Amino acid sequence: MYLDSCVLAKLFVIEPDSASCANKVSGSVIVSSELAYGELFSTLLRKERAGEINTAQRKLLWADFERQIREESIFLASLDGTIVRRARDVMSHVHPHVPLRTLDAIHLATYLSVITGPLFTKDIRMRAAARLLEIPLVE
Repeated sequence: MYLDSCVLAKLFVIEPDSASCANKVSGSVIVSSELAYGELFSTLLRKERAGEINTAQRKLLWADFERQIREESIFLASLDGTIVRRARDVMSHVHPHVPLRTLDAIHLATYLSVITGPLFTKDIRMRAAARLLEIPLVE
């Protein structure tokens, strides 16, 4: 199952829908883009600045994320020039129907390069673009 960065973050930081997301992901191999590496770290820093987690928690959560990558329960697909160029094609394909952001297009392009089960995102624009691209979604 391919997770965008926001859903992946919900597996590490408790949010109102974290349990629901974890249940949907349970038992699946998690795949995302290398982009998620930086996006998750940014999310943890933002949560720390907001006082939602402390420094020690951030470090523990990050260590757990890196452990899961090492143990291959989370696989991060390579981000390269081919993916970035394919993201341009994705944006072009869904234009003008969906005003897709660059990082979301990179996630969709990565998904299309690995096609591993359904795509799990809660982002409305990304979901709309995925439907136009005929990508199966986690509901």
